Amino acid sequence: MITILKKKLNQFPRHWVVTASAWTSRVITSFISIISIRELLLYLGEERYAVYVIAYSLIGWFNLAQFGLGLSLQNFISECRAKNENYDKYMISALQIILVLLLFCFIATLVIAAPLQNILLRKFPIINEPIVLTIGIITLVTIFSSISYNVYFAKHKGYAPNILPAIASVISMSGIVIVNRYSHMDANITTAIIIFTAPQMILAAILFCKAFNPFFSKILKTDFSSLKKLFIRAAKFHATALLGAVYILTDYIIASQILPPDEIIKYNIHMKLFMIPLFLYSSLLAAVWPVRSEMYVKQNFEELKGMLKRYSFYGVILILLFSLPVIIFKDLIIRVLLPNANIHSGISIIILFIIYGIIRTIIDNYSTFLGSINALRIYLIYSPVLITANIFLQLYFAGKYGAEGIVTGLILSICLTALWILPLKTYKVLKT
Repeated sequence: MITILKKKLNQFPRHWVVTASAWTSRVITSFISIISIRELLLYLGEERYAVYVIAYSLIGWFNLAQFGLGLSLQNFISECRAKNENYDKYMISALQIILVLLLFCFIATLVIAAPLQNILLRKFPIINEPIVLTIGIITLVTIFSSISYNVYFAKHKGYAPNILPAIASVISMSGIVIVNRYSHMDANITTAIIIFTAPQMILAAILFCKAFNPFFSKILKTDFSSLKKLFIRAAKFHATALLGAVYILTDYIIASQILPPDEIIKYNIHMKLFMIPLFLYSSLLAAVWPVRSEMYVKQNFEELKGMLKRYSFYGVILILLFSLPVIIFKDLIIRVLLPNANIHSGISIIILFIIYGIIRTIIDNYSTFLGSINALRIYLIYSPVLITANIFLQLYFAGKYGAEGIVTGLILSICLTALWILPLKTYKVLKT
């Protein structure tokens, strides 16, 4: 019986197994991310929680320190697997680059942390805690360790790294509850940041050691050809990631300079809510990334076209299904999560996030496909226009409409660029 069950499981597509594990993990982490708002507000208070939100958003910027190395390595492994070639040389080269980049980034963080904190939090009371330095150091260790995740995804074993964020989230939530209920310490933003970042760092480091353990003894064995190829491709991924980060992550920077604390919290809670279906969808795309890479190498273009259409449909349906209970229970959600805050969830901001979510699933589908085949030049062409439009539109609309204005800027800038450029580029590639 067990043998038959194993045989059936082996016949099931691996990327769906990876997706199932990712969705389970994402549901847990997203749920904890939402309910943690209440605990953090009780611990920090409204104004200090607004500072925490701004500081926590810096994780996205520190993630750029990985220099696109994870995706570059993942694609090389997928290509080698499709051709039945050995990829150890890329693992060794990746390990060498990681050590150099990590040292450089540690030094840079020590230099920029204090002045960056002074600029970013200028509208808030004087904060004497080393917030930016703390979140920077922990994030650097985490994101370089998480390159091991890409190795597992390339091997169609993404269920391993998918489980870790859920475990880390449970540990973090338990930690903030314990501090809230039983600690007599004064509210401390740095403590909150450590509670919600350190568990992920520790678990990622463990998986990194496991993935790269066979190659630590070969760290001085340099293959300049593979090192060069890995680095050049990583630089291309880094350029696109940098441009994407400037687009996606400027919202909190603009919010910190324009919006009052209650509007920042209002924007943050709705963004966290709608990140749940987007996280689930991104898990599906991450699982199918190596599948698409291998299909493209084998020139299964018609199958790829069908997959792209299906996955866009899946994304739209996911957003719509999620949106219905949010609309019905919007007032209850706010009362439960923000019991002591005078913040309301209007239908206008929910509708805007529904539109944003639908557009994001479509462009993420085509974007991840182009990334899986290393077609990155298109991002360098349109991203400066996207970024410029996004910044000006957010500044303009945020000043007039608050949190709703930030979302409006996001939507309009995407419609002007990525929403039509990425599908056009994709089908042009698949015609060749």
